[in-house]
Amino acid sequence: MNMGLKYYLETYGCSLNAADSDIIVGRLEAIEGRRVKNISDAELILLNTCGVKEPTEDKIIHRLEELAHETTPIVVTGCLPKISLERVENAIPGFAALLGPQSIETLASIIPRILEGERGIQHIESDGTYKLKWFAGPPDSVICTIPICEGCLGSCAYCAVKFARGKVRSYSIEDIHQIIERCVHLGYREIRLTSQDAAVYGSDTGETLANLMRSIGSIDGPHRYRLGMFNPNIVMNSINDLIESMDNEHFFKFFHIPLQSGSDRLLKTMKRRYIVNEWESVVQRVRKRFKNATIATDIIVGFPGETETDFEQTLDLIRRVKPSVTNISKYGDRPNTLASRSKDKVETSLKKQRSRILTKLVDEILVESNEEWIGWVGPVIITEEGSKGGMLGRNESYKTVIVHGNLSPGTIVDVEITSSARTHLNGEVRSDA
Repeated sequence: MNMGLKYYLETYGCSLNAADSDIIVGRLEAIEGRRVKNISDAELILLNTCGVKEPTEDKIIHRLEELAHETTPIVVTGCLPKISLERVENAIPGFAALLGPQSIETLASIIPRILEGERGIQHIESDGTYKLKWFAGPPDSVICTIPICEGCLGSCAYCAVKFARGKVRSYSIEDIHQIIERCVHLGYREIRLTSQDAAVYGSDTGETLANLMRSIGSIDGPHRYRLGMFNPNIVMNSINDLIESMDNEHFFKFFHIPLQSGSDRLLKTMKRRYIVNEWESVVQRVRKRFKNATIATDIIVGFPGETETDFEQTLDLIRRVKPSVTNISKYGDRPNTLASRSKDKVETSLKKQRSRILTKLVDEILVESNEEWIGWVGPVIITEEGSKGGMLGRNESYKTVIVHGNLSPGTIVDVEITSSARTHLNGEVRSDA
């Protein structure tokens, strides 16, 4: 092995991919790899890819076509080789290796082969190893992302990620607890717990998400956890236990519960396995316990077969429930999915129009809900520099707070919210803090 191999790593996609990149870094550190920030300094280029949405895939394919002219060997890892293998191979025919999200362990054995000139290596299937042991938090940050499990129990009609991540594999409470203790000791202040669907945690091992929350909630330190997305159908019977386990100052009161549509008819076509009332009851139970909780959700507009009535039902539900965050996606075909074979596609122009209408409503709700925070006083964890000046922090509900002053990431300050905008709250540090 070339000691001190200089490699360049680019990451696309979700927080689970970000965590995978941290595992890749840890794996390469163990064989004395050194990450470089400039691609021209690299002896190996790695792209950790995502295939959840069509625009992301197109962006990655374009990037691979650019890199196809490089003489430096290129390894493509992550979900895309499993979702759109042919497109990846066509975009970069001279690839050094294609790996799947569960093939990170094999890097140690394939890199020497690549450096000796071998090309076209494919190792897309799972290698069955426990990759969490290689986790290394990102440098120069007080935020780290820890995977708690991979895979899901769903069979949603529009999703291709299930083909890439496969069956559920949960990491043990003991291992996650140990890694978090290490991260807290290293100075991480915002710890994101990520997965495809946190609700399925432990379905393969007999452990539960609530017990994981209780275990890590007992770790001392000035850190907070942000729990990732969970589907409502799987937590319906255990939501009270989960909420109770998160009633602890270490948890941001942030709950990402995807809806996808306000129409029961469409949810059935999407194979979402719950009805609107069930989603709403989970949201209500969270709000009953945590009045100021941030509810985040996802909506797909223009799913095949979506009628004007279906769309109106979605608008009505968003108006009534007023989630703090609504991520809107225009439906796009993903390879080999049920929805991609539908004969009932919605016109592109209509998808765009519905997306604009929903975005306008969501923005109005956001402005209104942010105004309600004015006058609030409480602790804020400073996590990074704001993109337009000031320092960015998070309050107990994971609201973005911009604070001005000489504050370094990781600091916790008492702040009063003085004004609000659509995207954030503005706060002033309390001088009596």
